[in-house]
Amino acid sequence: MLRAHGHSPSEAFNETVEELTQSLIRLVDENGMDWMYANCSATAQRGALDWKGRFKKAVLPVFKELYKRVAGGVETRRVLRECGRADYQQRLGKELAEIRNSEMWRAGAATRALRPKEKARKITKATKGVSGRKA
Repeated sequence: MLRAHGHSPSEAFNETVEELTQSLIRLVDENGMDWMYANCSATAQRGALDWKGRFKKAVLPVFKELYKRVAGGVETRRVLRECGRADYQQRLGKELAEIRNSEMWRAGAATRALRPKEKARKITKATKGVSGRKA
């Protein structure tokens, strides 16, 4: 949607995926959704409260169908059938290349390349989970 309204690929990536994965999810993990609702802007609060019903109505049928297919074994059979095809690796490579070469994924790769590089820390009580990154 952002691209359709004139935003660059990097702007669209930063305002969606990057904001979610590098900021919002970490705050929710550390503080919970109740804290998030209480500490976001009035615009974000109103938007979340006013639009939650429409989003739920839009996605609930998809989740219900998916749950039914998983619980009934339909998805397992589908995955086994697809993965068992002789040309599966070739088809998978083509599908993954399409995603990797999409505008959004290229913007993501460029954004991640700009992040400062930091070696992974040894997992200890002080570094376990998102809150351990503060130290």
